[in-house]
Formats: sequence, C-alpha cells, structure tokens
Amino acid sequence: MKRWRGFHPFIIIICHLLSIFGVIYPAAASSNGSDRITPRHQSNASPTNPLYPTGRDRPHTYRIISDKIVYSGWRRVIRRTVSPPKHVHPHHYDDYNSKNHLIDFDIIDQNHGTNGAVIIFAWNSTSKTATIVREYMPGCHRVLGGLAAGLVEDEKHTSEGNGERTLVAAQCELEEECHLAGGMWYRLTEEGISVPMDKYVVTEITPYLVIDPHHVPNPRPLDDEEDIEILTGISPAEIMQMIREGDMNLVGGWGALLALAKLRELGEI
Repeated sequence: MKRWRGFHPFIIIICHLLSIFGVIYPAAASSNGSDRITPRHQSNASPTNPLYPTGRDRPHTYRIISDKIVYSGWRRVIRRTVSPPKHVHPHHYDDYNSKNHLIDFDIIDQNHGTNGAVIIFAWNSTSKTATIVREYMPGCHRVLGGLAAGLVEDEKHTSEGNGERTLVAAQCELEEECHLAGGMWYRLTEEGISVPMDKYVVTEITPYLVIDPHHVPNPRPLDDEEDIEILTGISPAEIMQMIREGDMNLVGGWGALLALAKLRELGEI
C-alpha cells in the first residue's frame, strides 16, 4: 500500500473540527518531571497538558466482561474477555457493529499482591560510568545485559504509601543484584507514574537513577533462580552500543535511555 504524501484537504477540515469538539487533542511538549524522590504522591491528572485533559487514563468504552485465571505460578495468565465499543471508522462496517462482539485476550499478571516493578540505573559520578548486570533470560534463551530490576512484592517491600514501597523495592533490588546501596535517587517518570510494560502485560514499571551508591560487602541474597554477573565501569557509549546491537533487553534499554537523558540534564555527561 502506498504511503500518503500529504493530507487531503477534506481530512484536514475534519481533523480541525474534531479538535474543536475535543475529540483530537493538540500535542504539547510535556515538562520533564524527573526529580529527586519525595514522599509526596501526586494525582495522575495533568490539567495544564492538553494531551491529558482528564489524567493519564483516557476515557474509553471497552468493558471487561470477565477475568479467568488459566495458569498460576510465579506469574499467572488471565483470560480476559472484553466487550469492545462500536467504532465510527471506515474499517468497521454496520454489520460488524450490529453484532455483540466479545474479544478474548491472554494477559500476563504477577502473583505477588501488586502489579508494580522497578528498574534501576546506577551511576558513578567520579568515573562517569554505570554499573549494570548480565544474566540469563529464559524467554529469549539468551544471556543479555540489563539493569537491576525486580517486582514489587507485598511480602518483601513493605512501607507506608505505594510510592515509598516502590522505592523500597528499587533499593532492595539494587543491593541484591549490584551489591550497591545509598546514593542520590531520582525517579525517571512523573511523580506517581509507572509505565505499562507491554500491551498484554499487567505489570507497570517505575524507573530510577541512583548516583554514587556505595558498595555493600554483605548484600541481600539473590532469588534462587537468579545467576547475575555484575558489570562495572560501563560508559554511556558502551551502553548505547549494547542497545543498538540488541545486547540489552527492551526494558533495560528504555530505563538506560531515560537515565542518560537525566544525567545530561544534571550535567553529569
């Protein structure tokens, strides 16, 4: 199919009318809300950003009809049945919308009381290098680079407030996987915001940057299935090369890119 080389004038008029009635929202540059960790938990709403007029969770008319657990282990698989909305769209015809359609999705969920996860980029301001990890990843059956990361678990990461519990989880994972603690911590998303890991995954990830953590001689033990190699002295150029060459998993690469952007903002690189 040929690509459009420009908008038809009629389409431009329609888009303009939709924007007037609030169906299409004009894009706006979002402010960089990355900042030091504070106990304050803010709302998801961003009234000053027209991209999110009612908050991050956009209104929709999809309805969950049922959730059925079809497998339960360390993670669980949920068969989610959803009723989709009717669409005013050239590819959704009247005969389609006249039927009562239900859609089944296989959703990957956690089995630890929360849907949260954390990922941590550790930075040494003296050497201007990072500490990352390399480990076996069973999904792709490869040994790849990545960042310290883990699930937020009710039984392990207890504190007051969900935001604080996320930070506790990040600190625990950094100690377990990189043998590091302390330092100056920065959340790399807006306050109170976590990011969905994937279209079909319930897990939402909160990324962190920590600057100048210290070595822990007797760290928390790894989980039984983990076999992690700690890599120190990794330069930003080497990290970018790993990302481009596919030697780092997608979530690790995403967290690393956010951290490098924050380090540039702080004048570290």
